[in-house]
Amino acid sequence: MGVKINSEDSVVIGNVNAGGENLDTKDEEKQEKVTMKKNINVLHGTCFIVSTIIGTGIFISPNSISRNVNSPGMSILIWLGGGIIATIGGITYCELGNMFARNGAEITYLRQAYGAMMSFLSCFLLHFVLSGLRRAIQFLSFSRYFWRVFYEDSSPPWILDKAVCILIIALLITVIALRPSLTLKIIDAVTVAKLVALGVVIVIGIVHLAKGKTENLEVGFEGTNLNPQLWGEAWTNVLWAYNGWNVVCIVLGEVKNPRDLSKIIAIAMSIVTVFYMLAVISYHAVLPMEIMNSDKPIASELANVYLGKSGVIFFAVAVAISSLGNSMTAILGASRYLQAGGAQGVLPSVFGLVNRRFRTPVFSLLFLFTTTTIFTLVGDLSGLINSATFTSFFFVSCCAAGVVVMRFTKPEHPRPVRVFLLFPILTATFGVYMIVIPWFGNNVVMSGVWVGITVLIGIPSYFLCVNKTYRQQWIRDFSGRITDFFGRILNSEVNLQ
Repeated sequence: MGVKINSEDSVVIGNVNAGGENLDTKDEEKQEKVTMKKNINVLHGTCFIVSTIIGTGIFISPNSISRNVNSPGMSILIWLGGGIIATIGGITYCELGNMFARNGAEITYLRQAYGAMMSFLSCFLLHFVLSGLRRAIQFLSFSRYFWRVFYEDSSPPWILDKAVCILIIALLITVIALRPSLTLKIIDAVTVAKLVALGVVIVIGIVHLAKGKTENLEVGFEGTNLNPQLWGEAWTNVLWAYNGWNVVCIVLGEVKNPRDLSKIIAIAMSIVTVFYMLAVISYHAVLPMEIMNSDKPIASELANVYLGKSGVIFFAVAVAISSLGNSMTAILGASRYLQAGGAQGVLPSVFGLVNRRFRTPVFSLLFLFTTTTIFTLVGDLSGLINSATFTSFFFVSCCAAGVVVMRFTKPEHPRPVRVFLLFPILTATFGVYMIVIPWFGNNVVMSGVWVGITVLIGIPSYFLCVNKTYRQQWIRDFSGRITDFFGRILNSEVNLQ
């Protein structure tokens, strides 16, 4: 077996001679390309988005918004505004997804609109550098709430905590790698569990208001904070709470009918926005602003008022399950993003490997397991990741602007869905807003660090490892040997796009 990398950066896994000619039989040449199975229907796609968006934040930290605006009326309006903005972003991506119905989302859209370097930088920063760190924080969040069921006033031994985290990471990645259909069913089930937990919050609020206890909501907009910097932080937090509306585009190549993208996004964003709004109204109805502005876990405080200790345990379990489901969808999406990067020549081709039997990107999943495990052992670096959140909005903003750009650069390209240009313009505008805000807050130094990493490491890495003009031959040869090696042991192959 060998690897042939031609001048077009394509990779062929098979028997090759010294001249690089394929020696496989004609029957083997006619074999179907190894690609991911199209397992995702409208239900799976909807649950994928809903489960990705609804993480731990809506149960723990609505206070991060209310504290900055300081009134229930304005807090509720900002949550509504966040849902509208996220939905507009989803509508914008409908055009991009229908133009390029393949896995990868931003990595594909940026490559088509601006070229390979922008695509590489998004993949390098968001998924090659930050992905393991983000997943580790999610598993550490799961761990904190999982152990609350057993250790009410203390923490478990460090070794036990880390061992359980790594075991769960290994279990989830194994299921994603070997049982893609089961993975989707688990995501569906976890999504239902999350909505049930939010339903309990909503019912508590309805019961509270039905008793005529409306004094907390009657405060309305009184005392609203007009500080623009604090408003910026509130918008940052609420838009981050809705982050994930674009995730189905990452796995669009596995959607049975890509034309269903618009339907999936519309249903998912309607569900999330309605449940978020009703939950936030319930929080403000039951809890006074003193508690809403505190650092206490809001769902647990609400449950304690009506359900006592059993309610606190219920929401500890709910948050743990929510975090676990969020981690599963994030790993699934990140593995497809990395695979698309390898398949499109934006990352080393080894990331593009797809297992012949299970039709999953096993190498990318192994990479995510390794990085996630390392960062889980290191500990909670949430402050580091929070300072990098603006980078996600930068690439989303560029994709939205790409809709306008490609109306001129690719006017003849088929567009099954053609959105009103105001939508991508609004999405890009809000993205720019999210990019600018951190430079006026407490994260300015770390924001500069991430820009430095992108400029000083990301851009040189692109020219040395990806760009056809500057990439060294030994790098190409080494990449080919690595791809060949892992292709053999993982029973995988690459089909570059």
